[in-house]
Amino acid sequence: MVIIGIHVGHNASACLMVDGSVKVAIQEERFTKLKNFQGYPKQSIDYALKYIQDNDLKLDKIVFSTINNVGFWYAYPTAHYYKMKDYVSHYGDAYYGTKIKNGDVSSYYETIINDKDKNKAPLYLPYTDTLNNDELLNDVEKFRKLKVDFASTQCDIDPSKIEFIDHHTCHAYYGYFASNRKNDNCAVITLDSFGDGLNQTIWHFNKEIKRIRASDQCDLARIYKLTTLILGMKPDEHEFKVMGLAPYAKSDYVDIVYKDVYEPILKVEDGRVLHNNRPDDLYIYLKEKLVPYRFDNIAGAVQKLVEEVAIKLIRQAHELTGAKHFCISGGVSMNIKMNMLISKLDFVEQVYVPASGSDESLCMGACYYAEVENSKPLLNTYLGYDITNEVTEDKIKVMFGGKYEVISDVTHDMVADILANENVVAVVRGREEFGARALGNRSIIASPKNPATVKVINEAIKNRDFWMPFALSILSENADNFLDNEKNMNSPYMTIGFETKDENYDLIKAGTHPYDRTCRPQILEKEANPQYHSLISAFYKKTQIPALLNTSLNLHGNPVCSNMQDVLYTFENSGLNYLYIDDKFLIKKV
Repeated sequence: MVIIGIHVGHNASACLMVDGSVKVAIQEERFTKLKNFQGYPKQSIDYALKYIQDNDLKLDKIVFSTINNVGFWYAYPTAHYYKMKDYVSHYGDAYYGTKIKNGDVSSYYETIINDKDKNKAPLYLPYTDTLNNDELLNDVEKFRKLKVDFASTQCDIDPSKIEFIDHHTCHAYYGYFASNRKNDNCAVITLDSFGDGLNQTIWHFNKEIKRIRASDQCDLARIYKLTTLILGMKPDEHEFKVMGLAPYAKSDYVDIVYKDVYEPILKVEDGRVLHNNRPDDLYIYLKEKLVPYRFDNIAGAVQKLVEEVAIKLIRQAHELTGAKHFCISGGVSMNIKMNMLISKLDFVEQVYVPASGSDESLCMGACYYAEVENSKPLLNTYLGYDITNEVTEDKIKVMFGGKYEVISDVTHDMVADILANENVVAVVRGREEFGARALGNRSIIASPKNPATVKVINEAIKNRDFWMPFALSILSENADNFLDNEKNMNSPYMTIGFETKDENYDLIKAGTHPYDRTCRPQILEKEANPQYHSLISAFYKKTQIPALLNTSLNLHGNPVCSNMQDVLYTFENSGLNYLYIDDKFLIKKV
């Protein structure tokens, strides 16, 4: 059974599943170079089709995630060019503030439609050739047909073999089936902004699969997004920055903001997150109520809201199902501090949080639903573009034009020497990672011992906010000496936060949060990535540190590097001096 899963939307993506195993999963942003590309993932689908052709397979089925979706915001993808002032206008009186009051927002749509200069993203679908703007805003059935017609032609498949799967069903099936579970009796929680009329569900995966609770009133993601905007950061992209800022706030001040502003909005009853004293216009409410409070305390308070609501929801899911193992999926599952607190609850034995539970993984969830009887867990996330054929010595010499010193037959021992001398290295190998986390194939790595390295990487390469921590890749066989993980939580994708142990903290501090000393680790099993495991092991032999600081290989605001053109651009336009590609070193000539 050969299936292609397609997610049309924010961070569009496509997946290829063969006999229950995911063979390809890739995001359209890696081709368009537009971060979180919004629309139809044509080039991602083409990449999956090439795999089918190269392996002499025949496509049996296409599954789209999300049944009901409007086409307007993909025909006119404002997310690709909106600045902060545009978002303030969008959530203020220019659009949502008026729409909530049933006012006329037609002039807002007209402004977007006529703004041709800013609307330059590749659209692929013939939106306005097929549908008028009123249909793009209101007719979900015609938009579905447009997607079916285009996909059937692109993939040469009969339209009768194309179906649409419910949004939260895709989140739930991805959360459960992608996880390498140790127990089949799981409660699965989905939390996101919105999809097919819902934003929160509880499922019981046991001998049969049942959705037992659902809500369309869970505003956690929306509240977090609007708070991100009010704090001067980009919504739908910089929520992780708010989470990183939250630990700097003092708990007493956080509690004041939480009780005054956030706590009254929502309640949790019988496994559902519901409105309590929820204002009609959340943006204006938050904007006005937060005026007296400082930025760090606001970040701490909105983070506390997510944690408190999630803990109540998990408790009620346990009471409803009896399950002690939990899977978490949907956009809110990316909150690693929330996941850490859930993992510590007394009744929780295991928490499984798969890689990138946001909407980009819906394409995989759709495939898992379509092939439920034969579904196999993800063994790793190295599912994207394969750079192997681009790293021959001849091709590297042509591409890099003799500008850099090239050393061949580089061993992991040689790389470990460079790292041990407190140098920063970009590492590129094989297939790129799917999702938001670089896990050793498109990474920037360094020794985690010296906190000064964080400043070096930020100033020379990443240009990240000063308060943001980097992550840690750590050998699974040594992780217990550094991480507080008494329940042996499985965290191979940097999706769960952990507290660190005092006795060895100084060896890994650059890969932790500088204020609360927590860590979001990639706990690396050898079979997941033997080459990366070998490199860290070589570094361990030299330094007695079984870990490396790890961050994604990209410039600030760009998607993670995919092909050699991306790698070259990043190397040339950053302060990186060492590029380790397969078994070759490229060194800038100083």
